[in-house]
Order: sequence, then C-alpha cells, then structure tokens
Amino acid sequence: MTNHEERNDRRKFVRISPKGTTVVNADSYIIRGRITNLSRGGVCMHTRNTAPERLLGSKVTVELRLDGQNASWQHLQARVLRIGANSLSLQLDDVPASFAAVIDATVSASHNKDRRLSIVLVDATVERRQAMAEAFRSAGCTVVDVVTPLEAIVRLGELHFEPDVIAIADSLPEAISADLRRFVDDAHPGTKLVTIGDTINAPDGLMHWLSSANPSGDLATRIRKVLTTFDKR
Repeated sequence: MTNHEERNDRRKFVRISPKGTTVVNADSYIIRGRITNLSRGGVCMHTRNTAPERLLGSKVTVELRLDGQNASWQHLQARVLRIGANSLSLQLDDVPASFAAVIDATVSASHNKDRRLSIVLVDATVERRQAMAEAFRSAGCTVVDVVTPLEAIVRLGELHFEPDVIAIADSLPEAISADLRRFVDDAHPGTKLVTIGDTINAPDGLMHWLSSANPSGDLATRIRKVLTTFDKR
C-alpha cells in the first residue's frame, strides 16, 4: 500500500478523543502515554519522552485501556507512523473484534454529545463565573463551572471524554495556576487552555485570552471567535 493509499484508508475511520492510557513495547523500549485521539485504524498518544527515531516504521505491540471502572486492557499490533517530541502516532494492524466493539460504543457515546464543545471553567469570583458560564452556554458550549483547581481536577476525573477547553481565571494565585496548567499539559494534553480576566487587552505572553468585560453585550460572540482559533475537529 502506498503512503497516499494509507492516508486515504485512515481517513475512513472516525477519530475520537476519549481518555485512556497506552503502553507501547518496541524492542527494549517501553513508552507510556495518554491517548490524544483514537480510531479503528490508529492511535495518537502524548508521551513524556521522545521515542528513538529508529523506531519509525517498525512493528510494535500496544496495550491500550480507556479510562472507566469496567474498562479492560486491549492488546494490539501496530506500526509507528510518526514520532514527535512528546507524541507518537501508530497505525493499528489486524484490529480484533473486541477492540472494534469498544471503539464503536465510544463513537456512539461521543456522537450522542452532539459535539458541543465542552468547557471547564475555573473561577472563584461568583459573579464573573456565573456570567462567563452563561456566555459559554449562549455560545453553544457545555459548561462545568467550579471554584477551585482541586474541584476542576476532580471533575476532570469524572468526565468520560476530554474537555475541549479549560478556562482559568487570572485571579488564581500564580503558583496554583501554574500547577493546574502543568497538570492539564500532562494528564489532558489534547485540551486547550484559555485565561479569563477583566481587562480588555491580554497581558504579554498569553496565547489565548478572553476578557470578561462586556460593555457591548457581545461576550458570547467573542467567545465563539476565541474558540475557532483552537482548530477543533
């Protein structure tokens, strides 16, 4: 099969972003990571370490488990397609019926969400949090709003799918905010981060900023504009 045919073949499969763990066994290497996206044809995973370049194209074995109380480990064969600094993409071979059934059930659950963007909003300021949550919902999002980072971590553990966006208020102490960001980068690598504050202009160094100021009544519109920059599927 040519590379072009392989790409077309992979596009046939619906990709989803469930929570889950992967363990890749390649020669003497064991590479652990979290699922970024998954389909019947392949899996992309976020890793702490870069895999050796010599593994590109090699055959590997994969142990994969979706998060959940009743989930079981799936044992699969794969080939390494791409290696990134903190990522690994695998093409799955000879997918067993048991794994295909798991994927189909997860795809069905994902579609039942109607792909509304899911937001976790972290803000201790009651009035602002309520206003932002209402604006996110007006923009067509599903919102989980919490007061503290600890609550956010608990709720993230309860969600079956990765949230699309975590919105963090700039009123959080810098050290706590940094800890939460590191946690998200490590445990939820596919989730985007946006900072919320009262000023119109973003502070220097912030990639995604959302002002809670709403003198023109256009907060929901500005939220939609920010969300489109994340290039969601």
